[in-house]
Amino acid sequence: MGTEQYSAAQIEGMLEFPCDVQRLPNGNTLITDAGDETRMGSEILEVTPTGQIVWRYAEGLSFAHSAKRLSSGNTLITDTTNNRLLEVAPDKRVVLNSDHWGEGTGTLSDGSHLHYPNDAHELADGNFIISDRNNNRCIIVDRRGTVLWEYSAGIAHPHNTDMQANGNVLICDSDHNRIIEVTLSKDIVWCYGDGSREMLNNPRDADRLPNGNVLICDSNNHRILEVTHDGKIVWAFSVDYWASFYKADKLPNGNVLISDQNHHRAIEVDIYGNIVWMFRNRRHMRTVFPRLKNGFFKARDRDGISTGWLLDNRFAEGGGEVIWDEHMACCGLAYDRPGALMLVQYVAVQAGKSYYLGGKIRAEGIHPEAFACLQLCFLDSYGGFITNLTEGPMGQLVTGTTDWLEDRLEAVAPANAQSVAVRLFMNGPGKVWIRDVMLFS
Repeated sequence: MGTEQYSAAQIEGMLEFPCDVQRLPNGNTLITDAGDETRMGSEILEVTPTGQIVWRYAEGLSFAHSAKRLSSGNTLITDTTNNRLLEVAPDKRVVLNSDHWGEGTGTLSDGSHLHYPNDAHELADGNFIISDRNNNRCIIVDRRGTVLWEYSAGIAHPHNTDMQANGNVLICDSDHNRIIEVTLSKDIVWCYGDGSREMLNNPRDADRLPNGNVLICDSNNHRILEVTHDGKIVWAFSVDYWASFYKADKLPNGNVLISDQNHHRAIEVDIYGNIVWMFRNRRHMRTVFPRLKNGFFKARDRDGISTGWLLDNRFAEGGGEVIWDEHMACCGLAYDRPGALMLVQYVAVQAGKSYYLGGKIRAEGIHPEAFACLQLCFLDSYGGFITNLTEGPMGQLVTGTTDWLEDRLEAVAPANAQSVAVRLFMNGPGKVWIRDVMLFS
């Protein structure tokens, strides 16, 4: 294999990390692609039933999460890492940009700014309902950025937010593992989820169905549920792999349209769980080395990243950088906010074989509620992670400020593993360095 690394941005229309999906009246499917692990290639795709891309919008997007085709024919987009809302015409003219609110500052009428918006709908009156995730709230705003309604009581990192036909609002309270329905007077009138991860684990989408049931995307339990008003599960679709389902929509034909983020595809399943339609055109664009390359960080690319390694900043919310200690000839990461930042290299593995990762790690000023570590995350033949990234084999968790620590971990490649992501991982503010990294079996 060659050693050159490519970005998803270099191949227009390649679906990398699907978030929102919407089946359009013409039978096409609108898919929001958040982009690759380097936060490149985010785009909105309209694809036909046969997989032809007939419309695409990518101008300036960074980790976009949702796109809704409006009755006007325009498309409403949450451009998430850019902290803005866009409305784009079919000819790709931007007809609304929330950055223009507040005399060009992006400021809303209450003095705030959108912070990681991840879902937005246009209401019947032309206003917008938005899940403003990092502000821990759901809001209704008009087209000038006037906040007309806000709900923030006791919710954390909400995702999908929908206005119901009865005037209530359905909210995915993701960090609290529950779905709530609230009135405009801010009373909770329905709730599903008791906070336990067994019942719901990071739900990111919930839709009220015409029959009164609620369709829930139970993301970290890799399943879709349909539950009644009294909480009875009447239908479920689940898989035995790590899918990270993000969005699920019940279609008029009774099937369910789902975004399977981890396997880079949108799928439609029938009531029996059969996949009856799929859009997947992704190729793994990163070199998978036969053995770990440049673990002693003696070479670096022109962009300042150690040769063979990638800066994975997909979940870094716009922050993070690679740093160097010239005296120690080692590489590291500096980060200044919540989220996750990783230095990654992909290496081929053999299923069933034991692998040992060793290296030295040093921390400086890592936030007390954050940590850094060495980690192994195995991938299958589709380039999908086999387990939740936070559950991959980890070395010792370092925080605060430390001297150089020797670290080593061992893991057996699962039966369906074809490669492994060797990672330096950090999930909060601070700095971390690594050196003398070795992977052997």
